Amino acid sequence: MPSADKKTRGFVPLSAEAALRALALPKDTASCMPLQGITYPERSYPMFDLLIKNGLTVIPAGPRLLSIAVRNGKIAGLLDTESEVPAKEVLDFTGKIIFPGLIDSHAHVTYCADFSSGSHTAASGGVTTLVEMPQSGHLPSVFDQDTLSGRIASIQECSVVDCALYGGVRAGQLEHMEELVKGGVAAFKVFLSDAGDYGSFDDASLLRLMQASRRYNCLVAAHAESQPICAMETQDMIAAQKGAEGNSKSRPVISEVLAATRLCTLALHEHARVSICHISSRQVTRIIQEFRRKGLQVYAETCPHYLLLSHDDVARHGAWAKCAPPLRSQNTVDGLWESVASGEIDMVGSDHATYSDAQKSAGSFWSAPGGFPGLDLILPGLYSEGVCQRGLPLSLLAQITASNPARIFGLDYCKGSIEIGKDADFAVLDPSIRWEFHASGTFYDTKSTHYPYEGKTFQGKVTNTFVRGRQIWQDGKILAGRHGKYIPARH
Repeated sequence: MPSADKKTRGFVPLSAEAALRALALPKDTASCMPLQGITYPERSYPMFDLLIKNGLTVIPAGPRLLSIAVRNGKIAGLLDTESEVPAKEVLDFTGKIIFPGLIDSHAHVTYCADFSSGSHTAASGGVTTLVEMPQSGHLPSVFDQDTLSGRIASIQECSVVDCALYGGVRAGQLEHMEELVKGGVAAFKVFLSDAGDYGSFDDASLLRLMQASRRYNCLVAAHAESQPICAMETQDMIAAQKGAEGNSKSRPVISEVLAATRLCTLALHEHARVSICHISSRQVTRIIQEFRRKGLQVYAETCPHYLLLSHDDVARHGAWAKCAPPLRSQNTVDGLWESVASGEIDMVGSDHATYSDAQKSAGSFWSAPGGFPGLDLILPGLYSEGVCQRGLPLSLLAQITASNPARIFGLDYCKGSIEIGKDADFAVLDPSIRWEFHASGTFYDTKSTHYPYEGKTFQGKVTNTFVRGRQIWQDGKILAGRHGKYIPARH
């Protein structure tokens, strides 16, 4: 990680000590705000199930020192820290920061594992809701109501955190979109580059998809890279006998720019809503900004690895740091942080995928599967690098990891913020803990020591995670079993 005194374009570094001093903010002077629709006589409160006291709580109005009352899995009151109310359980989080439970906008936990290990990983990182992609290596991909029902059953059988789901759609095969929308899928995932049996969308099929998405009022999320450019550049790298060092050139930023422009142009024409997944460069967010000014509802997602790693990590770790789009230069990383700080990035999703050493090393760099874990590092990574090193406001961190994805995916009726009536989902971070990441200490189904985060140091660690008022993670231990449920979208 960069040193604490590093100067980065547009940011003022914040030391760990300064981050801790932020906990000394004045106490919130608001009185208890009871559950909506119910009033209580002054200083007369019902018995709450849980009272969380004295944490620096990131609410929509900003960080406040306050206490949270929980009843029936919902946030029932926000109180000043001097308030005395009856509760069955009282937890004191003095010195800790309480974020709304994270919503991972881009999860692949069933691609290489199952909801059990994947949701345990989520809990350990303060992620309380997964928005799971339709592809799976263990379960049928979500293309219709039957496969949606199967995925929901798997959530209920295995997951410790809540889950929303993407639906899958292939070019020219749109007949199941309506039933999936009625089933509550949060969005549809499509590929503008080749994706095996998913195929890719040409202009005509993409236009048809935009028309259907407008008709059903649903969001389309796209992997936006130009297949012809990526194929040509990759072949050039192979012909030049390049390995990992040719990764970034094999899938250049221009391929993202062209694909994003194509998607946004067709979406604007049809007044559709779209999201561009795992953006690796500010060049793409600038394109998005242009289309926003034209009136398009378009959202921008990036991933922790595009903010915490660079193409130097690919040189060091080879196929274990391979992903698509690839990791970029440090200058590109710094530019992407500027996109985060300026509000051009709406959400940060993990794109979490675990592959074994055997899978990563079976052939050449070019034949190795792309992707690596990071689900548990969204909050520690963004806090460590974003808040402590680059001065990112805590409120903005909560927006890009919770409130924005909740709104974009139609989950904000119950998720995404610490407000009266919302689900009591919390991620509790201790900013004083400085720790070193090792895969051996995770719930990953593969414990490779070659992952690009191996041995990296982070400032701030998730110590407690709550889903609907139940503590599921505490100081390195999972406390709950099959607590998770399916959260249907409401668009």
